[in-house]
Amino acid sequence: MSVVLLEKKNRIGTVTLNRPEAANAINRELARALREALLSLDRDKSIWVIILTGAGEKVFCSGLDLKERNTMTEEEIEYSRKAELFPLYFSMEDIETPMIAAVNGAAIGGGAELAMACDIRVASDNASFGLGEVKWGIIPAAGGIQRLPLIAGMGIAKELILTGRTIEAKKAWELRIYNDVVPPAQLMGRALAMAEELLQNSPVALRQARKAFRFKEAIHDGLSRDIELSNGCYSSEDRKEGVRAFSEKRKPNWKNA
Repeated sequence: MSVVLLEKKNRIGTVTLNRPEAANAINRELARALREALLSLDRDKSIWVIILTGAGEKVFCSGLDLKERNTMTEEEIEYSRKAELFPLYFSMEDIETPMIAAVNGAAIGGGAELAMACDIRVASDNASFGLGEVKWGIIPAAGGIQRLPLIAGMGIAKELILTGRTIEAKKAWELRIYNDVVPPAQLMGRALAMAEELLQNSPVALRQARKAFRFKEAIHDGLSRDIELSNGCYSSEDRKEGVRAFSEKRKPNWKNA
């Protein structure tokens, strides 16, 4: 079974994260497959709009697959971050095709960062949003620190990132993180309606407008800096304790080391 489903219809490319049994968590296979799916749609000039969503009705994407991480050596983790994870988020800034996130449930950590890398975010009313990395001894280095201030403002971004708080869909809409919130049964219809509205416009203009809006160089520089700062977390005992505590379903015992 493919971890990413790809559908092309009526000039719309729909990409579905397909690991519902694992809360659509991003493992190494999904990171590679999602990047290739998005880039292939961006190369296809018959596709004018991309919709990104998740399988199921409870979770859009729960972020990194920490269970997989627990089985990896430190060398494997470092390689995966450099060769698989961060290239996915860098490439989402380079894509020229407008992207709509249909957030069908919880968007946590790296999942929230996937949603923020899209241009428009439509969410189901049972969705949520959270960048809880500090609770695990790390930082949201895959775009959270760079993109959330642009979307919700610096004050809100600092509050959500430093507390690691998860907010419900209505609150995320009030903070303008989500553009619209609808019942789960209406989510894909709303995302498709939004895509259809975009399709009324020139595809050349759509691509040029996305390029005009994006802050490619600034985002790339910021992501590179965040990755460097994140490396400091990954070498710390706090990061290891955060992962252990998550796996053992307990509060972490921070060492400040």
